[in-house]
Amino acid sequence: MFSIVNNLPNASDSDNERYEEELVHRRQEADHRLHEQEEQEQAEHQVRKEARVVEKARLEEEAQKLAEEEERWKKEEEQHQKDRAHRLEADCVAAVEQQQRKNWMKTFQPPSFPSDEEMNLFDFPPLTKRQCV
Repeated sequence: MFSIVNNLPNASDSDNERYEEELVHRRQEADHRLHEQEEQEQAEHQVRKEARVVEKARLEEEAQKLAEEEERWKKEEEQHQKDRAHRLEADCVAAVEQQQRKNWMKTFQPPSFPSDEEMNLFDFPPLTKRQCV
């Protein structure tokens, strides 16, 4: 039986050292790539986190603007209602004063007789023979 050692070509110490150096070099490259990948993932995570913060701030600002707009609409509507109530009250006061003036004037004016033109508008029954005389 041949031993495994006899089947392998003669490996010198320099080949072993070079092989070990190659392994160490590959391990360092792998570690370096892994480190770069982790840094990239952390950077992407940070960017996503910052994007979420910016989006949240934008949504909060938008909600604040909507709340301010709604508050402004409410104030305008309240002012509109107050103005309408004030105009209605002023109209009522004016109507009452006008009616009081008319009533006051009626108490001091003699009753007016209808004019000839107005008399022609009245529908009187025809005169009898006795009335025509």
